[in-house]
Amino acid sequence: MMKRIFQRGLLMVALTLGPVFHLAAQSTQMTVHLNDGTQRTFNMSESNRVYFEDGETLVVETPSYHKGTLSDRFNLADIRKITCTETVGTTENPDLDLSIFPNPVHDVLTFRNLQGKQAISIYTLDGRRMKAMEVTGNQAIDISDLPIGLYLVKTERQTLKMIKL
Repeated sequence: MMKRIFQRGLLMVALTLGPVFHLAAQSTQMTVHLNDGTQRTFNMSESNRVYFEDGETLVVETPSYHKGTLSDRFNLADIRKITCTETVGTTENPDLDLSIFPNPVHDVLTFRNLQGKQAISIYTLDGRRMKAMEVTGNQAIDISDLPIGLYLVKTERQTLKMIKL
């Protein structure tokens, strides 16, 4: 039963992503995260195809100038999740490696790989903004006034989870 629900969910993702890939052309990346911890990332374009084969296999077809069409096949039982990231043009977004540490955190939260000066906000899971400030580079911020809980840290380009102890 759970397998059938998972397959239907992936089918909905594939059906939904088709138009996204077509509209975004060369600005979307799809990553297949596998249960063994590995992942495969595909730069999607109008020429890519994503579909199910026999209801048990996810197929990603990628055109190759030298080798024709390359097909990657993933057994649905081996897939943990599929993520899609829209990039800006063909340039890399340096904030994709943005991280916060330590996490979980007690009093001081530090940003790693934050590019330039950015506005950040910290929200509770029910959407209440608890803090807002501008942060530069690897700056540390004091969060000792926040109650214990799970928070979302939103930068201009990303949202990260944070656990406050």
